[in-house]
Amino acid sequence: MRTQCLLLLAGMQLLLLSGIAQTNTVIKGTVLHPVNDFIIVSVDGLLQNNTDSVLVSDQGFFKQEITIGTGNYVTITFASQELRFPAAPGDTIELTLDESLLTYNLTSNNAQRKREITAVIDNSALFEGRLEEINAAAEKGSDSLLNVIYNQQLKDFLHRIQQPSPYIKETIQEIYYRHLTYWLGYNPVCALKPNEKIIGKELYTKFASLIPSEQEYLTLNEPLFYASNHYRTFLLNFKNKEPRFTKNIKSDSTRPVNHQARYQTIIGEVQIPQIRDWLIMNYIKDIYREGAFDDALRLSDEYKPLCRDAAIKEKIKRMDLSFAKLKNGNQAPDFTLEDMSGNKISLSDFKGKWVYLDFWAVTSGACIIDFMKYSAAINEKYKDKNIVFLNICFEEDANKWRKKVDELQIGGVNVIAKGWTNLPICKDYQADELPRTFLIDKAGNINNNQLPPAAIAEYDAAVINEWLQ
Repeated sequence: MRTQCLLLLAGMQLLLLSGIAQTNTVIKGTVLHPVNDFIIVSVDGLLQNNTDSVLVSDQGFFKQEITIGTGNYVTITFASQELRFPAAPGDTIELTLDESLLTYNLTSNNAQRKREITAVIDNSALFEGRLEEINAAAEKGSDSLLNVIYNQQLKDFLHRIQQPSPYIKETIQEIYYRHLTYWLGYNPVCALKPNEKIIGKELYTKFASLIPSEQEYLTLNEPLFYASNHYRTFLLNFKNKEPRFTKNIKSDSTRPVNHQARYQTIIGEVQIPQIRDWLIMNYIKDIYREGAFDDALRLSDEYKPLCRDAAIKEKIKRMDLSFAKLKNGNQAPDFTLEDMSGNKISLSDFKGKWVYLDFWAVTSGACIIDFMKYSAAINEKYKDKNIVFLNICFEEDANKWRKKVDELQIGGVNVIAKGWTNLPICKDYQADELPRTFLIDKAGNINNNQLPPAAIAEYDAAVINEWLQ
């Protein structure tokens, strides 16, 4: 889900640039030929990353009033489509949504905002259309071509918006980070720079104050770059993760991923010890979280003697021990939580059945989209099978949880966990990052320690019948 990662990336980068002024913004419109009775409205930006289900009336109308800050982005998810655009405090944005068509209209008295939003959406489409070319250039290490593509798309955006506005700098930064994300997948020491000759002197001069300064185009070779916690988080979440989807229910049969090659790239190209230690630690953690325990432990043992930072070395050791408890074949940690009716539900109650654990949160857009995409297929495929779908929601407000379960029609057994990262269940299952999923066998042992809903929804009847005996 690389596109999804890019969307999250932009929201995080806007933390650096967003203001704190807030006022109500209205998102409203019409759904033509609705498939569901709701759409998903997500907001990412300063101090918030919220996701709400918005009901669609029988006549196809919807309206959501949200409080946002400068630099926030709104994503509308309907059926299998996403429309993402920057929203400013006070905007009123009108949309027409169709399963095969997405159109958008802003209030007629704000032509400049309409141009800005249109330019963002069109620029994103340009990027998606050149992804194959971008990836090929990045893999070959063609820095010059990557810079040309980046500058061409920056030029296109600046040309479309015509006039600078207070909201444009955040979008210019997003275009930069969108390209940088793909480049960093192959080369962790790099940077992109705007080229006046490609953009054109007139545009370059006109937007000079909004184009990021030299310090905002930092590389891993500069102290300011690796001192930034925001960029460290960006680097972790959007460079070092490669989505892996299990194709078979057997514990170690995942699509092969060359973790050693990624590891060697970091070792060879990141020369600053502070960053290298930090990157390797988090890369190993990602491998553990993906379920590749043996690969993670091997790289951990290989790197610990090379690690310069004593504190990070200790963290790696503790990480080895924590994830060792979740290795496939180990007994799954038991827990007891309350269901929708206030009854106490324990994992051990389901001995003799397979159990699919799905950790989620009301505010997690990725989790909600998973339920939207796969719940119906999963419920249909497994309705008569020897398996329980146990959904553990991290949420303080039980009313919000119940409302979201009803809205999304989440089947299975639903329980609430108040406290999230402070809870033993979160620590026991390393569920501080969501979505987090596990498959538990009939004996209560971990069969698979990271099995996405997309995978379990795709199994055919023959495979299901074989392993659910």
